[in-house]
Amino acid sequence: MQLSYRIRMILYNILLFAFAFLIVVFCVFQGTSYFFINQTKDVLLKATQDSTLFISQELKNLHSSESLDNQFIANSLYLSKNISENESHRVLLFDTEGNQIADSVEETSIYNILATELTLSMTENAPVFTLKSINDTSTAYFTSPVVIDNTVIGYIGFTYSMYEMDAFLHVASIFFAIGGLIGLLFLVIVTLSFSRHFFQPIKDLTKISKEINNGNYNLTIYYKHVDEIGDLTHAFNGMVTNINSVILQLESERKRLAGVLASIDDGLLAIDKNGNIITSNSYIKTYFNVSNPKTIYDFQHQSFLRDIFDSLKNGKDHISEEIDCNDRNLLLIGSPIREKGFEENYMIIIRNMTAARHIQEEQRKFISSVSHELRTPLTTIIGYTDMLTRRQVVDQEIITRSLNTINREGHRLLRLVDNLLNVNKFDRAEFDFKKTNLNIVLLLSEVVEQMQIKASQSDIEINYVSDELPEILGDYDRLQQVFINIIHNAIKYSNSGEIIDVISAIEDNHIVVSIRDYGPGISEIEQKRIFNAFYRVEEDRSRNSDEGGSGLGLYIVKQIVEKHDGKIDIVSQVGEGTNIIVTLPILSVLIYGGESDEKRNK
Repeated sequence: MQLSYRIRMILYNILLFAFAFLIVVFCVFQGTSYFFINQTKDVLLKATQDSTLFISQELKNLHSSESLDNQFIANSLYLSKNISENESHRVLLFDTEGNQIADSVEETSIYNILATELTLSMTENAPVFTLKSINDTSTAYFTSPVVIDNTVIGYIGFTYSMYEMDAFLHVASIFFAIGGLIGLLFLVIVTLSFSRHFFQPIKDLTKISKEINNGNYNLTIYYKHVDEIGDLTHAFNGMVTNINSVILQLESERKRLAGVLASIDDGLLAIDKNGNIITSNSYIKTYFNVSNPKTIYDFQHQSFLRDIFDSLKNGKDHISEEIDCNDRNLLLIGSPIREKGFEENYMIIIRNMTAARHIQEEQRKFISSVSHELRTPLTTIIGYTDMLTRRQVVDQEIITRSLNTINREGHRLLRLVDNLLNVNKFDRAEFDFKKTNLNIVLLLSEVVEQMQIKASQSDIEINYVSDELPEILGDYDRLQQVFINIIHNAIKYSNSGEIIDVISAIEDNHIVVSIRDYGPGISEIEQKRIFNAFYRVEEDRSRNSDEGGSGLGLYIVKQIVEKHDGKIDIVSQVGEGTNIIVTLPILSVLIYGGESDEKRNK
């Protein structure tokens, strides 16, 4: 549970008071105990000296021939009783072997209560003092050797009650407890009263801080006293004014920076020297699928970014490299950002070069294909003309065949140039078709009749079947070019005696034209590329190798169909023939947004 600062301050004061109070109590109790113990030691040492003197006088007055230690043992009870009466303490006497020989108090217990002290005194040949508490009563235990004429004749022990010390400490503990409670209560009252006065400006600071957090920077605090709190409120008011000014500036700069970053078509990363991301734009997520990166190490699967950062951090001034990432070709440009008075930061720009590289590749392929297509007929024409001029051929058959070949290759070259011009036209956005209302059945009938002449030369039959179809909106010449090209390819790849089926019907407000041949078919790999510019199916699968195309026919067909809001599909299997399907919207779909004539009539 989170406690308020006011409660914590009260608790801290209570703990501080308790700590100080306990120290005082400890010192008083320890001092008192020390005083009583030292006083008791002095009393017992003096009692020992007086007792030794008394024992010496009594034994010498006996004028006995026995040794002093024997006389001490023989008169021990008498001696202990007299010493106890003189000193008012319990007295125990022991022989030199440590055996108890007399006790001033007659007790049946044979337990030597001074056994520990006696052992120490015998070992050290010196007085021993201990303090023990038994049943909450403190008692001092004291033993000392009895030395007469430099000879130890025995040992004397005293037990001394510390009742006065216990009584004093008991009374003192009661007074300390009462005083501590009164002091603690007084402390809490004073602390509460003071904290209410002390924390009111802080509460005002908290309230205004919340308002500032909500965007209100026009508030200030009024505090009339000239003290530390007054200095704090004055500084706080100045801070609020400065914050308001700085935030307005930062907001203006943020908008400018956001506008700049949004206008950049490249990914951008600004990084400090510790690898923390200063700023980035939306392309970073697009390229690397990392949202709101905090450090360069958040790019766990893009180690090349960390490598560039490490190289820049190690002193490299400029880095530029291309990499492949997530099916994209990316150009990475890294450089340090140095400004006098500021720490060095780093910038990495990620530029998507996929489209540019694709265009370059397509341009290369286009130039290569065009060069090849132009070279082939030109080489043939130059070869035959060179043969006719240099060799002075007189054989009319050779001359005729050569001229026919030159004528055929010249027309092939002309078709290639026308196709290139058409491709250039269709790629321009401003190119517009001459669209009119037309009858697709009539158009297909004319195309089939025209192509039947060419097909009959190879003993191929074209069958055309159609329902009654509505009109479409289209360019007659361009659509005629579409179906001529498709049927021409069907004838080209059909064998003698085969048929070509042309079927037109209506499906879902669209006219579907199917042109089906039964030739060698096309593989799945070739189907994906057959509508690309300059792509040609293997020529050895064609019935007539002399009819090799430029590879632009179906590309142009696809462009024309798409310009009519239609689509073209291919269904083919090797060995079973090919079906080209052209789908075009009917006129009512383009005009009325998809309602057929039947629905509108209803």
